[in-house]
Amino acid sequence: MGKILFGAGVLTGIFAAGHGLQGQDVPLAADFPEVYRVGGFDAPEWAEFSTSPRVSFDGAGRLYALDRSAGHVVVIDPSGSLVRIVGGPGEGPGEFNQPQAFVVWPDGRLAVSDIGHNAYQVFGPDGEFERFVRMSSGSDLFSGMSNIRSDLRPDPAGPAVVARGLPSQLDALTGLFGELTGAEAADEEGVDDRGLERLDLGGEEVVAETILEAWRPAVDDDEDETEELSMSDLADPASMFGMMMGGVRWFEPDLLWDLLPDGGIAYSDSSAYGIKLADRAGRVMRNVTRPLAPKPVTRRIQSAMREHELRNLEEGGGGGLFGDLGAAEAEGVPPGFLDQMKEAAREEIENREFFEEIPVLSALRATWDGTLWIQRRGDEPWDASGPIDVMRADGEYVGTFAAGATEIPAAFGPDGLVAFIELDELDIPSIVVRRLPAAVR
Repeated sequence: MGKILFGAGVLTGIFAAGHGLQGQDVPLAADFPEVYRVGGFDAPEWAEFSTSPRVSFDGAGRLYALDRSAGHVVVIDPSGSLVRIVGGPGEGPGEFNQPQAFVVWPDGRLAVSDIGHNAYQVFGPDGEFERFVRMSSGSDLFSGMSNIRSDLRPDPAGPAVVARGLPSQLDALTGLFGELTGAEAADEEGVDDRGLERLDLGGEEVVAETILEAWRPAVDDDEDETEELSMSDLADPASMFGMMMGGVRWFEPDLLWDLLPDGGIAYSDSSAYGIKLADRAGRVMRNVTRPLAPKPVTRRIQSAMREHELRNLEEGGGGGLFGDLGAAEAEGVPPGFLDQMKEAAREEIENREFFEEIPVLSALRATWDGTLWIQRRGDEPWDASGPIDVMRADGEYVGTFAAGATEIPAAFGPDGLVAFIELDELDIPSIVVRRLPAAVR
């Protein structure tokens, strides 16, 4: 399709209801000028990232990068220069022992979830350590696992984060490991990965409040049966795989979500093209849609999906759990264990059930200003990297980036700043900061 130009008034008139012209895409150019980049093969020591960092912006346009391998947070100014390094590996206050995720508030305060300390560590805008907030009242590693989250957003209203719950199968596995170490069970159960919570970091210990629980796909009674887990399951690859996969079906709709600038929530929880916009309390206020329907899962699609994943398992390099197993090296793995895991994976691929539809959407993010970037699935059943729609929160459709034209940024910042993570031929990561045009911010 050639480039189509519309005046702003015409766009508003055509797409005021949140739809494209009979579902057709209006193309957008992914021409984002580079502001700076850090990292890569010849980077200064502070920007040597051995693994892809987690990134976030503050209100002044400073970029924060959590380097989990190095055990610190790097703060970078809007020109790409180092401002400071926060934390470092260690056991004391302000030092990190297995940092997993972090959030940055607009004023530059940040909180890092630290598994080794069983706490969130909170830092002031100057990078100075302020306090620990315990994940639970226990002192061991596993007693606070129910409050560990890797998918966090800073609540703009105060010292709290909004978080998605743990997958139920991971929670069960964590509980089993906790039994091995003699850890106390959590007093309260939180939401699973179909729900969102607000975690208050204002006191000495995390206080969790459920915000919303999303629609949950129905399953047959026989598919919903769960087996009692035992210690022997940890040594059996088939049992381990069963625990990790937890009966999840191919194409079962995920909960896609992000936080809006006012603390509201944008989320999608079904196979349809529908984004629910909720207030801070989780009450749905409106829906954003486009007339694009999910595809039914046919027997041909089922066969193609199984063949693709089996090939991914055997050859590796295709990403995901099965591709990672296929590419895994046996160094440090007990003899024969990797082969057993692969055999268990083959069985899982050949026997896994399917959801009846392929969801239209695969990813959702909100910009600093509250515009939605919504990624659709690609042409192949296994392809999650399809076109990216840009929609206003009021339902106005702006346009679409063609598949492969851009990725959804790893972080959105003020004044159109965005951060992407790029890997070179040696898989060494760099952070590339670009600036979006006003139309898609």
